[in-house]
Amino acid sequence: MNRIMKWLLFAAVIAGLLVCAFFVFRFNQPKPTTNIHYADTQNKQQTLDMYMPKGKDEDKKKKHPVMIYLHGGGWTGGDKNRVASKADYFTGQGYVFVSMNYRLHPDANYEQMADDTANAIKWVKDHADEYQIDSTKINVMGHSAGGHLTALVATDSTYLKRVGLSPKAINSIVILDGPLNLNQFIQAIPSYKKVFGKQEKNWTKASPVTYMNQKNLPPVYLVTGWENPEVYRFAEKLNHDKGSRFVFRVHTLSHSDLNKWFGSDRAPKEAQKMTEAVMAFVKKQNQ
Repeated sequence: MNRIMKWLLFAAVIAGLLVCAFFVFRFNQPKPTTNIHYADTQNKQQTLDMYMPKGKDEDKKKKHPVMIYLHGGGWTGGDKNRVASKADYFTGQGYVFVSMNYRLHPDANYEQMADDTANAIKWVKDHADEYQIDSTKINVMGHSAGGHLTALVATDSTYLKRVGLSPKAINSIVILDGPLNLNQFIQAIPSYKKVFGKQEKNWTKASPVTYMNQKNLPPVYLVTGWENPEVYRFAEKLNHDKGSRFVFRVHTLSHSDLNKWFGSDRAPKEAQKMTEAVMAFVKKQNQ
C-alpha cells in the first residue's frame, strides 16, 4: 500500500511540474496583435497577426527588420496561427514577425493568393512606423504552398506592381520546401490541377522559375527535401553566386517536420542546423 501511495505521489508531482512548465511556456510566448485587415475587406482570410520583438519597449525609436510568414496547406488550407516556434524564435532575434492569411482555393485562384501576399507586404511597408519596422528590411518566408507564393511574388513583378511596389521592396526571401516549377510539381502530383487548371501554359505562368532571370530580384535561401537541380539554379540566379551556398538539403526531416521544428530549441539536430543556416543568411541580409 505504501508503495502505491509513493507512486501516486510521484505521479502527482510530475503532473504538477508538467502543468507548471506548460504555463511558463505559454506565458513566455509573444502575444500578437491579431486579425489585422490588410485589404479593404472584412474577409478573415485577408488578415495578419503581428508579433513584436522581446524588449521592444526599451527603445521605442528603434526600428526592427520584419519577417512576413506565409503558411502552407496545398493552397486549400492552413492558417496564420500555425506558426509553431517561429514567432518566438524571430522575436527573440529582434525581428517583428508577421503571420498572414490569404484566400484559399476554391474561393480564390493562385493569382488572387499572390495579390493577397503583395497587399500584405504593402500594408506592412505602409504601417512600418506604427510597429517600429525598418521598411527597408522587409523579409518574406513561406512553407510549401506559402513558399511558392513567396517566390512567385518576389520574381513576377506583376503582383507588387499592382500595389505600387517592385521586387526591390523585398529585402530577402526564404523558401521552406515550396515548389518552384509547377510543371514538374503537377506532373508528379496531378491532383493539384484542381488549383492550377489543366493547361501547361498556366503552370508555366504560375512557376517562379519562369521569372528567375528578371533583374533586381531579392536574394533567396531555400530549404528542400529533394535533390532538384532547379532549386540550385533558382538560388544561383537570385543570389548571383553558387547556388549550393544558399540551399539547405534536409535528409532526415519530412516536409512537415522541417516547418514544425524551425526555430525550436527542442528540435532534432538537423533541424537546428537548418535554422542556423537560414538565420545566418537572414542576418547577413539585414545588417
